[in-house]
Amino acid sequence: MDLIYFFKILYRRKWIIIGLSFLAVVTSFVLLLNKEPRFVSIAQYSTGFTAEKVRVIDGSSGIDIYTADVKFNNAIETFKSPQVISTISYKLLSHDLENPQKAYRKLSQKDINSPVYKDISLDTAKRILIQKILTNGLLRSDNKTETVLIEFLKLYGYDYDDLNNAMTIERVARTDYLNIIFRSENPELSAVVVNAMGQEFLNYYKNLSAQRTEENAEQIKKLVAQQQSKVDSIGKSLFNEKVKQGSIDPVSLSTSAMETVKELETKLAEEKSKQNEHFNRKVYLTERLKLLQGTTSGSGGSNDEIVKLTNKKNDLVAQIARQGGNDAALQKQLDDVRAELMTKSSRGGASKTKSKDIDDVSLQISEENALLNAANSTIADYTSRIRKYTGMAQSAPVGSDVTIDGIKNQLDIENKQLGNVMEKYTQAEGLVRDDPTTNFIQTRIGQPAIDPESKKTMITMMLSGASMFFLTSIIFLFLEIFDPAVKTPTIFRKLVKLPIVNLVNMVPLKKKTVSDIVFDTAEGKKYIDQNIFKNCIRKLRYEVLVSQKQVLLITSSQPKAGKTSVIEALASGLLLSKKKVLLIDLNFSHNSLTQQYNPDVLIEDLSLKINYALPASAQTVTSLTNKPGLTIIGCKQTNITPLEATHNLDLNALIQLLKSEYDYILIEAAALNQYADGRELSSYADAVYTVFSATSIITQADRDSFKFIAGLGEKNHGVIFNKVLTEHLNY
Repeated sequence: MDLIYFFKILYRRKWIIIGLSFLAVVTSFVLLLNKEPRFVSIAQYSTGFTAEKVRVIDGSSGIDIYTADVKFNNAIETFKSPQVISTISYKLLSHDLENPQKAYRKLSQKDINSPVYKDISLDTAKRILIQKILTNGLLRSDNKTETVLIEFLKLYGYDYDDLNNAMTIERVARTDYLNIIFRSENPELSAVVVNAMGQEFLNYYKNLSAQRTEENAEQIKKLVAQQQSKVDSIGKSLFNEKVKQGSIDPVSLSTSAMETVKELETKLAEEKSKQNEHFNRKVYLTERLKLLQGTTSGSGGSNDEIVKLTNKKNDLVAQIARQGGNDAALQKQLDDVRAELMTKSSRGGASKTKSKDIDDVSLQISEENALLNAANSTIADYTSRIRKYTGMAQSAPVGSDVTIDGIKNQLDIENKQLGNVMEKYTQAEGLVRDDPTTNFIQTRIGQPAIDPESKKTMITMMLSGASMFFLTSIIFLFLEIFDPAVKTPTIFRKLVKLPIVNLVNMVPLKKKTVSDIVFDTAEGKKYIDQNIFKNCIRKLRYEVLVSQKQVLLITSSQPKAGKTSVIEALASGLLLSKKKVLLIDLNFSHNSLTQQYNPDVLIEDLSLKINYALPASAQTVTSLTNKPGLTIIGCKQTNITPLEATHNLDLNALIQLLKSEYDYILIEAAALNQYADGRELSSYADAVYTVFSATSIITQADRDSFKFIAGLGEKNHGVIFNKVLTEHLNY
């Protein structure tokens, strides 16, 4: 039912929808008729983003589709960047200025006479353009001359926006190719642009990628150094804590101490190895020195003496080595023997070269002695510490594993972080070495188009008309959906629990009054709405007749709900059934009935005229109207209530007096939301009818008024749902 309802909404506005659709078709035809022909050129590039260089062990492809999509998007956005397109625009304008006879675009006389064309020298423009092309720079808006040149580009249609709007860059679906499409009024211009775009893109993309990856690699390298320093610091803290604490707890004391002993023994072995190395080198150097001294011996000493001193020196060296190099007395003897040996060996007057070699070897021997002494001291220190921790292995000092465990956990975390940073650094270095544009190849050269692009006039016109049709339809549907008015009886019943006694459709009342419509007997399609209205009033009259209620109070929750029209129509319907009807206008806020019939008798004046002992027909308590059988009592328009206006009048006695004279008495009261009139008059009526307009929305004040109406019990005879569109009567 709702779907049919929406279709009727569109059908009711069919001429608006059809008219706007036709207008859209005509407009598109006119625009296409005056549209300048466009020539299209296409250049195509193979990117290499989807090239399968590696396959996984299981045989599946090593290509990451998501990463490839990102690369395609990055490439397209780089193509569209101001750096690329602006360079193309500078080259195009420079070409047109340098070759006016072969210019891609020529200005009209109006453009030549414009202030923009006259504000800049052509030589200056050429110079700036060439400079920007060579430096890959952009025109600056904060420079007055370059600002004028930007406007000059717009004059030619070579600015960024114009070129970008005429260009389409897209990936060929599910392939490795990019298409660059350009449309212009000059086929040669289109071809030049699509071919130049590729080269400018390659230049800019290479610089951009290289700069980005090198910066990232440098930053990650710094992070690696920082993380390594942190790991080393924590490792040193762990070692010192182990040495300081000696153990984690009494149970693991021996194990911890022995681990320390093992570490020290390892270092002791390394140090002894160094000691042996220095000692052996010292022996070697000593032998070499002896050889040098032997070759330079002269008359100053006999060979026997030198041999004797040499043997003595060797014995001392061997003895010192056996004792670990710690005997100072033996070391002194060795030094004396060396000095005596050197003296006796050098007396013969060696050559300068041999003397220099002897000095160098002696110096090296001294260095080895120093290193040997240092190694001996270190060995002694390690030996002492080994004895200390070996003794600690037999004891159980109080310790805590909290500090060591904490340091170990922190060290594990930092080592893991170091591994992650190292991996990123490796990847970044790989990106620096990898040129992302290596596989970019232009696979299709843009050619000047022979024929202009088809305007697709029929398709465009059809799409324009269809688009307007659906757009206007959707707009009307949305207006209907979001319209807060109640509109249909079904919606009213969902929102309000009061019964609907009758529906009254909306009719135009500019040319006819409701009485004229009710009394009119015209037939035909032209009078369908009026005849439906008349039948609605007949149904309401039937409900009134069946109710056998004589005094009817007609009120509403909101003002302008149509109470006066309903009362007038109901009265006319009762007159057609030959009933005598009295109208009492007690709507002091808006006395429409009084204004319409202009009665002589007003309710405020009856207290001076009425005599309850006489019948109403014998007194002037009502005013006649131009309709036979219809009389009225009016009221003044003022801000008072019925009880205030009739304070000196027995309203109940008056109504009882009038009931004997009239078949039906129809009383109009003001809106319940704003006034107390209906509440005051409800006790004098036999039945209460509430008028509600379908063009209104239900507010909280309405709900309060409906709650009062529902509380009247048997006096409540329901709602007269007024101003319903004829097509909504069945919904």
